[in-house]
Amino acid sequence: MAERSDAYIIGRLIHQTRLLIATDDTIPTETKLQTQPVLKEFAAALAVAEDEQDQKEIRGHYYFLCDQLSAYPDLEALLSAMRNFIPYL
Repeated sequence: MAERSDAYIIGRLIHQTRLLIATDDTIPTETKLQTQPVLKEFAAALAVAEDEQDQKEIRGHYYFLCDQLSAYPDLEALLSAMRNFIPYL
């Protein structure tokens, strides 16, 4: 089994979160429209080198997403898994 970096795993978790938000019919359109851009900004903020990341901005995006998506267990699980790979959350 190939060793995957934390950045790779975070990228996959974000991708799965984005996909689930887009395809889940139980999520209201308004929630989708509010969370998808924030998820994109969250991914972009995490894409820079770890020592250059704006931790306050990343935490803000993360907690916004958690707040908006807490009613959906699958999404909550994906967001929770990210805490294992982003130490300052």
